[in-house]
Amino acid sequence: MGEYDAVWVFLISLVFVGYYIYIEARPKGSNFFGSISNTITRFFRRR
Repeated sequence: MGEYDAVWVFLISLVFVGYYIYIEARPKGSNFFGSISNTITRFFRRR
């Protein structure tokens, strides 16, 4: 099974890259990284 490790890594990365391209290619675009940065800045905001 060890000889197929590179194939599994390639297939899993293909799924993630395909999902990223899908959310970025939508007509309105994606706000995925914007929402992550908003969450982080909200967490570290001064009180």
